[in-house]
Amino acid sequence: MKSNGNILSEKVLVLNRSYQAIQITTVQKAICHLVKGTAKVITPDWTTHTLEEWILASQFYAGNGNGHRFIRSPNLSFLAPDAIYLVSYDRLPRVEVVFSRANLIMRDRYTCQYCGKSVKNPKDRTIDHIIPRSRGGKTTWENVVLCCRKCNIKKGNRTPEEAGMKLLSTPKAPRWESLIMEDFPKEKQKVWRHFLDFAGIIES
Repeated sequence: MKSNGNILSEKVLVLNRSYQAIQITTVQKAICHLVKGTAKVITPDWTTHTLEEWILASQFYAGNGNGHRFIRSPNLSFLAPDAIYLVSYDRLPRVEVVFSRANLIMRDRYTCQYCGKSVKNPKDRTIDHIIPRSRGGKTTWENVVLCCRKCNIKKGNRTPEEAGMKLLSTPKAPRWESLIMEDFPKEKQKVWRHFLDFAGIIES
């Protein structure tokens, strides 16, 4: 059974009042929103609950094997929410993802984009400019890929065509919703994907 402290640090998907995903927060911060009345819990069947309603509804889950995700105190016991929506917030979902090494690694799923090898070991992980910087290549989503050290050495200061190498896919800027789905447990992905699919922002 997880402690309250561990559960409070788990992630929660945040939707605006149009049910569009706008950010990720923690269970602890989600509860703060619920206490203040600025948010409600939302479940995959689109039922919404105030904190008081969620405390009562959570008891339904008590016998369903989900007890390890309950927030417990001497007087209260309720299930940690997977998603909340902000009742008066109209902010639109993020579209652009800031270019960074960490986001690039997530976009390319820890995989060398030339040979397909897993590069989860940082020592074997490099960043390759498809058109080398020395030849005018820019550091953009479309010109940079994750690459294993062996392939990077093989490619050198050449284009993939000149090196006789082929990219596994055409690099492009990711959507932030697609990025976050790569970095969370399968059960979390399943629940969140339901909401992201609804807004039409997960690409197949």
